[in-house]
Amino acid sequence: MTMYLTEQLAQEIVNRTMAILPYNINVMDGEGRIIGSGDRQRISTKHEVASEVLRRKETVEIGKLDTEQWNGVKEGINLPIVFQGEILGVVGITGAPDETRGYGELVKMTTEMIIEQAFLQKQLQLDERIKEEFVHQLLNGSDLEDNLFYEKAKSLQIDLAVPRVVIIVKGGALELEHNRNLELMINELLEKEDLAVSTFTGEMVIVKKVYEKDGQWEKDRTVSTIRIWLQSLHKIDSTLKLAVGGYYSSFRQMYRSYEEAKDTLLVGQKLAPEQPFFMFDDFSIYVLMNKLASEIDNNPFSELVNKLRAEDELGELQRTLQVYIKENGKASNTANELFIHRNSLQYRLEKIKEITGKDPRNYKQLFELYLSLVIDMFATREK
Repeated sequence: MTMYLTEQLAQEIVNRTMAILPYNINVMDGEGRIIGSGDRQRISTKHEVASEVLRRKETVEIGKLDTEQWNGVKEGINLPIVFQGEILGVVGITGAPDETRGYGELVKMTTEMIIEQAFLQKQLQLDERIKEEFVHQLLNGSDLEDNLFYEKAKSLQIDLAVPRVVIIVKGGALELEHNRNLELMINELLEKEDLAVSTFTGEMVIVKKVYEKDGQWEKDRTVSTIRIWLQSLHKIDSTLKLAVGGYYSSFRQMYRSYEEAKDTLLVGQKLAPEQPFFMFDDFSIYVLMNKLASEIDNNPFSELVNKLRAEDELGELQRTLQVYIKENGKASNTANELFIHRNSLQYRLEKIKEITGKDPRNYKQLFELYLSLVIDMFATREK
């Protein structure tokens, strides 16, 4: 990666060196033009001695008598800025050479150190960008057999054989600074083999390393880790939600885990908004129902609850059905929950059968009624 002296970097060098030295500092680029200086009026002007330093590739001192030979040049010492064996520019200290000479190597070393730090930072940012692109490619499941994909994994030292699942973290706050703090906290919690990226919608996606035993995902171990994470993350955002996709042994299926995590987050927030995190394994059937609700027109299951709603203005029968399902079809528990006699419950169940054509006391037909309620809930909340 090529390194260039920018005006911003040059001025940073000037500001940092002048903070410890009582002399003006000038920084010139590879063409001898002043791009950083304690004397702002000299910015963008040509520095003839700097051009000489670049030509000779060595330090040039200018005494009081020498200034007459150069146009607009003051007393001082001018040193080449060397980075990775190449001269990027020149740094100059304004002042009598006898006074400034002792600071020359100090300024040169400080300048080159600042440039080295800037280069490493730039390299780190480039690596992070490449890593983000790699993770997005992994999540999209695109071109995973491309040689370039494997080369990226090797250069980033990402072991594709490590078992992982996808986790989506969604904060409830909209403030940029708040989300930035959340992102910093998540990065502190990640293990060595974990990967993480931000999405354009503001969520954090974590490709989390998991552990296997006898070829099976140790799910409880992952859940324990997530609960520990939530203790820290909820200190920043108490409304934060987290969803975990399914586990697949091959990285080529990671996109499925990602899609499942997204769908699980959507469904979990509707069904159990009080919960802090959701597992796809616990919500897989509801994910399927949600897809049915959004993809199938005139869904036959939706018709069941529509019929019931049309004949149940007060919602009494719908409430009875919901409690009956919650109590797993146990009449006594349902009657107690509704504060009604068991005979009244039987009357209501018979009424539901008359309206919908489905008998709640029949397990298969009760399941169809349950599907109808859930799909209707998804369809209603999408509108």
